[in-house]
Amino acid sequence: MAGLPRLVVLLLLVFAVPVAQPTPYSDNLQDACNKTLFPKVCIQSLTTNPETRTADARRLAELSVYVAKEVGTTVAAFAHHELSGVKEDTLFKCLDGCSDDIEETVAHLSALTREPTCAKFLEIKSWLSATLGGSNTCEETCKDAPISDVKNAVVTKSLEFEKLLRVTLDLITEASGPMPAAGAAVAPTAWDSGAPGSYGASTSGSYGSSASGSYGSSAPDPRPGPATALLRPIRQH
Repeated sequence: MAGLPRLVVLLLLVFAVPVAQPTPYSDNLQDACNKTLFPKVCIQSLTTNPETRTADARRLAELSVYVAKEVGTTVAAFAHHELSGVKEDTLFKCLDGCSDDIEETVAHLSALTREPTCAKFLEIKSWLSATLGGSNTCEETCKDAPISDVKNAVVTKSLEFEKLLRVTLDLITEASGPMPAAGAAVAPTAWDSGAPGSYGASTSGSYGSSASGSYGSSAPDPRPGPATALLRPIRQH
């Protein structure tokens, strides 16, 4: 019994040591996102996909393209839906111009998801670099439109979408080094195409409409997480 107090003390010391709580994302995702301009946006957009725990830099970039495509689809659908209730001419042009610009971006992203070759990755990298070089197109289009809730909502969602595009560009840039020769196809990754999508036709909530699919892409997309979460304003520290 003499050793009992010593055992009790030992047990108290063991249980007093804080246990490291596992993070919902892997170190490789954290490291990759830290190299982007918006690490929090990067983590938020990819962390709900379990594949990111083991994905290499190339696959993380590919998954980010899928997320950006679906978020862009949702934002464009929201802007289109709000057009039906707009009577003021400059506000109509604001929403129409924003949705058109976002749809063009989605079309480029969709081309990569249909054919995820290295050549397509480098092509979208070049296009995003040129597109993200200046001011926000939607914000510029809407500068003369009267202040309204719908204008603020569309411009805000567009700015958040642009942050996600910037993250996607940074991930592609980071992954472009080890890419094989241009034109080489990427081996397909299995996922549950029968599971209900986080985006697409069932998207609802603050967007006010059903988002369309993937702009002509017939390939099933991975399910990285709720698109709506990505479009909430994100504070940068």
